[in-house]
Amino acid sequence: MYPSSRLPAFPAGLRLAAAPVSPLRSPGFVRFIARFVARSMVVALVALAVLVGTSASFAQIPPEQLQVQQKLEGQRAIVDGVEAALGRDGLRSIDLDDLRNRLDPVRTDLTAGIALLEPLLANLNHRVKEIGAKPAEDAPPEDASITSERDALTARATELDGVLKQAKLLKVRADQLSDRITSRRRALFTDTLLARSYSIFDPSLWLQAAAAVPVELRGINYLLSDWAAYANARMPFLGQVAVAFGALAIVALIFLARSILARPLHRAELGAEGETLSRLRACGLSALVAILRMAAAPLAATAVLALLNSFDLLPPRVNEIAQGILLAITIIAIGVGLLDGALAPREPQRRVVPLSDEIAGLIFRYTSIGLWILATAVTLGAFHRALVVPVPLSVATSATMSLCLVLVASRSMRALNALSGDTDEDEGKAADGKGPESRGPEIKAPESKASDGKASDGKASDGKADDGRDARSFTLLNWIKFPFWVLNLSILGALITGYVSIASFLSSRALIAVVMAGTLYLVVALINSLFVDSLATGPRARHAAKALGIRPASLELLSVLIAGVLKAVAIIGIVIVTVGTFGTSTSDFADLASRVTLGFTIGNSTVAIGDILSALLFLVIGIVIARAVQRWFAVAILPKTAFDQGLQNSIATIIGYIGSITVIAMAMGQLGLNLENIALVAGALSVGIGFGLQSIVSNFVSGLILLAERPIRVGDTIAVKGEEGYVRRISVRATEIETFDRAAVLIPNSDLITGMVKNFTHANTTGRVIVAVNVSYDADADEVRDILIGCACDHPQVLRSPPPRVFLMAFGDSYLKFELRCVVANVDYALTVKSDLHFAVLDRLKTAKIGIPYTPWSIYRGGRIGEEPPAGDEGG
Repeated sequence: MYPSSRLPAFPAGLRLAAAPVSPLRSPGFVRFIARFVARSMVVALVALAVLVGTSASFAQIPPEQLQVQQKLEGQRAIVDGVEAALGRDGLRSIDLDDLRNRLDPVRTDLTAGIALLEPLLANLNHRVKEIGAKPAEDAPPEDASITSERDALTARATELDGVLKQAKLLKVRADQLSDRITSRRRALFTDTLLARSYSIFDPSLWLQAAAAVPVELRGINYLLSDWAAYANARMPFLGQVAVAFGALAIVALIFLARSILARPLHRAELGAEGETLSRLRACGLSALVAILRMAAAPLAATAVLALLNSFDLLPPRVNEIAQGILLAITIIAIGVGLLDGALAPREPQRRVVPLSDEIAGLIFRYTSIGLWILATAVTLGAFHRALVVPVPLSVATSATMSLCLVLVASRSMRALNALSGDTDEDEGKAADGKGPESRGPEIKAPESKASDGKASDGKASDGKADDGRDARSFTLLNWIKFPFWVLNLSILGALITGYVSIASFLSSRALIAVVMAGTLYLVVALINSLFVDSLATGPRARHAAKALGIRPASLELLSVLIAGVLKAVAIIGIVIVTVGTFGTSTSDFADLASRVTLGFTIGNSTVAIGDILSALLFLVIGIVIARAVQRWFAVAILPKTAFDQGLQNSIATIIGYIGSITVIAMAMGQLGLNLENIALVAGALSVGIGFGLQSIVSNFVSGLILLAERPIRVGDTIAVKGEEGYVRRISVRATEIETFDRAAVLIPNSDLITGMVKNFTHANTTGRVIVAVNVSYDADADEVRDILIGCACDHPQVLRSPPPRVFLMAFGDSYLKFELRCVVANVDYALTVKSDLHFAVLDRLKTAKIGIPYTPWSIYRGGRIGEEPPAGDEGG
C-alpha cells in the first residue's frame, strides 16, 4: 500500500480504463429511470381517477334505473320470442292464450319501470334547467363547480333518457303484439263460428257420430285404466282411499256450512208474525241466497280438484276433463243460484222481480233444464277434446244441445202463452158476467188474510197483487214474443244450413241472457233499495246525514249519483257476460281495463284516470281550504283592521279568487296540462276579441262575476232597466227574469254588472210598504195615527220589529198628508199587504167619521164623511 501522498501518477485515459464507472450509475440511465417512474405514476393516477369516476358514476345511478336496466334484456328476449311465435301459422286459441300469459307480465313490468323513471328524468331536467345554460363565449366565465355539476347532471339525464326510451319502445312493441294476439284470437273465433260443417238433415253426420261413440267409450275405458296406473304409481291404494274420503269430507263440510248459513236466512224470510219484508230486506236476502247457492258446488269441486292435484293423482288428460266438469258445475250452480235469488220460486215474500208465482216457477223450471243441458254439452265437449274424437261427434253434440235448448224454449213459451190465454179468458168471462163467482158455490174465493194483519202494507192477499204482477208479466211477454221466435228460427236455420257453431253460440247466449236479465233486475233493485230508498229518502236518511255531517239534500244527491254509477257498471258487466267474449278472453278485458285505468292518449297528451280522480280530489279539497281561508280572513282578521266594510269585502273576495285560481292551476298541473298552451289559447282568444267579441266576452266575464260574487241569486226579486220580476236562471251570457205577468226577459250580464240593479231580496226577503192617506183638517191627527198603526199591527204579514210608523208628511191645500210605513216579512206579498192596508184604513176612517177630501179642489165645509150637507146647499 502506498500512502495517498505517494500514489503514482497515471495518464487520464489509463486512469479511466483502470477504474471504469458502473452503467447503473450513468446519468442517462438515471434520467431514463426517472422518466419511466414519472410516466408510470401518471398512468396509475389516470387509471385510479378513471376507476374512481366509474365507481362514482355507478354510485350515482339510482336503484330504479339499475333495476330497469337489468330487466330490459330479459324482457326484450321474451318480446322477441313472442313475436317470433306469433308469426307462425296454425296457432290455436290455447297457444294464443299462452303467448298472452307470457307477454302480460312483461308489459306490467315495463309500465311500472316507465312510471319509476319518468319522475327521475323530470327531476334531473329540472335541476339542469335551474343551473341554466352555458354562458356565451363573450360572457364572463362561470365557476368550475357549476360547469362540472351541469355536465354531470346532463350526462346522467342523457343516460336515463336513453334507458327510458328503450323501455318505452319495448312497451310499444309489447302493446302492439298484444293487439295482434287479440286480433288473431278474434279472427280465429270468427273463422270457427262461421265455419260450415254438417246440416242436421245430413244422414252422414249422425251415422259418423254414432260410429264414433264406441270409439270414445273405449277411449274412456283406456283413460280410466291409465288413470288407475298413474295413481297407483304415485300412491298406494289405501292412500287413494284416504284421499277419496278426504274429498268427500270436504264436500260434506262445504254443503253443511251452506245449510247452517241458510237457516237464519230462511227464518229472516219468514219474518215475525204480521210483518212483511221491506224492499231492502227482500233484496238483501235474495242476494245472500244467490251467493250461497252459487258458491257451494263450485267451491267444493275446486277444493276436490286442488286436493287431487296436490297429491299428483290426475294425469294431464284427466285434469283437462276435470276442468270441463268443473266448468259445467259452475254453470249449473251460478245459473240456478242467480235464478233462485231473482225469481224466488219457493219464497214469494222475498221475490223482487214483479212476476206471479206461476210464471216465476215456470221460468225457473225451464231455465234450470236449459242450464243442465248446457252443462252436459260442456262436459261432453271436454271429453271430446281430451280423447280427440272425430269431428262429426263434436258437431252432433253441439247440434243436439242447440235443438234441445230450442225445444225447451218453445215449450216454455207455449206454457207462458197458455197462462196468458187463461188470464185473458178469465178477464173476458168476468166482463160478460160469467166469472168464477157466477159458476156456483163450488168455486170459492180466496180467503182474505186481513185478519192476520198481513195486508196492512198495501199488498192485498185477495189476489189483486198477483193480478197486477200477471198484467206486467204478460205485457213483458208480449214484447219478447217476436224476438224469441226470430231467435229460435235463426237457430233452426243455422242448424239446417250447417252452421252449427252459430246455432250453438246463439242458443247458449240466449239461455245466459235469461239468467242475466233476472240478475240485472235483482242488482238494480238492490242498488235502488240501498241507496235511493234507504239512504236518500228513507227513514235512515236523516240519521245517516247527521252521522256523516252533511245535509240530507246533499246525502240524497250523493246517493242518487252513486246509485247511477253502480247501475251503469252493473249493466255494462251484465251485457259483457251476456253477449260473450266474441273471441276475446278474460285477459283482453283485463288489458282494456288496465289501459283505461292507467290512461288514454288525446293528441300528444296522455290523461290517466288515476290522475283525473286525484286532480278532482285535490280540486275539491283545495277549494274547501281556499273558502275556509277566505272566511277566516273575512271573519277573524279583517274586522279587526281599520278598513271599512266595503274594502274588507273586496279584500276577502280577492283572497277567494286568488285561492281558487291557484287551486285550479295546481289541479291542471297535476293532470299534466301545460299552462303555456293555455296561455297560447288565451292569446288567440284575445285576438278574436279585437274582431268583435268584446260584448260576448264582457257578458261571459260578467256571468262569472255574478256566479262568483252572487250579488244576484236565483229566486231574487230585482228591478233592472224598467223590468221587475224573479231571477229564474243565471248563465254565463245572460240572466233570465220572469216578470210578474209571467213573461221571460233575458238581460245581458254586463248590464247587471255595469248598470244599476235594485235587488229586493239580496240580504233578506223583508220589504217596506208605504201607505199614503190624506185626511181633512178637522180630523184628530193623533186618532189618525192610532188608526193607521192599528191597521198595520193587525195584519199578520207586517213585522213588529221594526215597528210600523206614521209620519205627517205635508199640509196640503185642503188635506193633511199622512204616510204609514211598515215592513213586511216577504216582499213578494208587499202589493197584497198594501191593498189589505188600504181596505182596512178606509173602513176604519169611515167608522171614525174622518173625512177624506175627494179632490184637491174640493171646498172644505167642516163636515165629516157620512153627515148630511147643510140644507141651504142642496139645489143651491
